Amino acid sequence: MPNFSANLNITTGRGDTLTASKSGNYSEIFNIRQTVDNANGGNLLLTGAKAVGVASMNDAKSLVIKNTGLVPSEIVIQSKLHSDATPDTVGANAFQKYILASKDFLYFPNIRQMYGASVNSSSNAYTLDNTSPHGSMTKALDNAASGDAQLVAEAIDGSETAIDVDEGAYFFVGDLIRVTDEVMEVTSISSNTLTVIRGTHGSSATSHSDDTAILLPFFNAFVDYDKYSVTQTDASGKFKAMNFFGYGRNTDGSGNQESMGINNIAIKFYSKAFQEIGLSNITSSTSSGLAVSTEYKFNITVDGGSTFSNLTFTTDSSDVTFGGTNGIINKIQDALDTQFYTAGSNLFEKKVNVGIVNGDIRFTSGSHLSTSAILLAAPTSGTTPFGVGRLPAIANVEAPVASKLPPDTIIDKRTGLETKNISQMAYDDGNGNIRGIANGTISYNSGAIQLTNAPSNAEFVVSANYGSSQSGGNRFGADDANSILAISGRSCNSKVDTTIEIIGLK
Repeated sequence: MPNFSANLNITTGRGDTLTASKSGNYSEIFNIRQTVDNANGGNLLLTGAKAVGVASMNDAKSLVIKNTGLVPSEIVIQSKLHSDATPDTVGANAFQKYILASKDFLYFPNIRQMYGASVNSSSNAYTLDNTSPHGSMTKALDNAASGDAQLVAEAIDGSETAIDVDEGAYFFVGDLIRVTDEVMEVTSISSNTLTVIRGTHGSSATSHSDDTAILLPFFNAFVDYDKYSVTQTDASGKFKAMNFFGYGRNTDGSGNQESMGINNIAIKFYSKAFQEIGLSNITSSTSSGLAVSTEYKFNITVDGGSTFSNLTFTTDSSDVTFGGTNGIINKIQDALDTQFYTAGSNLFEKKVNVGIVNGDIRFTSGSHLSTSAILLAAPTSGTTPFGVGRLPAIANVEAPVASKLPPDTIIDKRTGLETKNISQMAYDDGNGNIRGIANGTISYNSGAIQLTNAPSNAEFVVSANYGSSQSGGNRFGADDANSILAISGRSCNSKVDTTIEIIGLK
């Protein structure tokens, strides 16, 4: 695939240097070279438009405007005036004008450009701040500005695949929608009719009445819609939803997509809960003090489930150290793992890991759920290991440590200054890539999000901006434009024409 690089290197007289670069792949190139005269209204060189047309462009990863002539030129870039609101609004045409001397140039990293009615941001309308996705894993589809709920426009039977809705502009191809308990996948959109695949993700196709609410679901789409009771990653740390938890689907009620989409995101995951015994300086070779060839039992409650009573492990005939193949930690772990795979057990699919952490014995939940919890207790019957050998009595075991979210900021121990806790966050890079504690992608347009390498079985909270002029993708409409609408040029010399060259990489 063709690629490009843009480099800037500056060295000052005193030896200071500034280096900046951008590189990437492109699939198309736009190149126009036009001689322009001194006409007061300028000469139209390029238009911004969603549809492909003569001398039009709908996107650019790199855009260069260069005066290749002999005399100065005036470059006029037309876009729209933005007003800060909730959601933002777009108003009249606005024109930014540049003088380019002979051989001088302008460089833009993209074609997103607006003018503001004030200094206020054009990317900060609605704000989510450590917001937990809705507990039902759905959100009613409506307009944030006017509360215009979206409903099924007519009754549908259990096999119909053409679904009439109030306004098709709310939807994107690839969306999942939920009507009562049925999940459907949108494969095409024609005006206010959605073509869908019925009964996906483990749901069943059924009939629905007119004016039934259309919901945006955000269960983990890697599994069935009812696999989990909350929005969470799977055991491999993967998550997928075809919308950003129901946010950023604003229109003005007539198909105008002003303020549609997401601006930026940050995600924080819950920690694992744990409980420690209360020992110190324990190593793998430390003797537990438990009796050999003896059956011990204890109760354990994991992640808000019912208590598993009398979890049983039997010590080795000679080795009662904490570590090693035959040590008690391995014996306890084997007992926990057996119950993890036992259907009907109170520990079924509830992972617990036991190990030595900072010289103590720690029982750690395998999940990062908000309900993640570990609670040890004496057995209902049988011989307890607590109060035997090195193990303290159950009353002296340390209190459980609940799951929690990492803080937004941390304090530097040396300077006392607050810094952003970015090592515990996932965030986007402005190009739709998710970085940090998880990888993945985000569509600023539809809000579709996919996470990989995230904490396993994890709930999370999200921070984002949406409903702003800079949200979503490039738009060029008369009432919703957020990108360059036109580029014009003229010679500044009444006697000599000049030449303007525009190169755009997509």
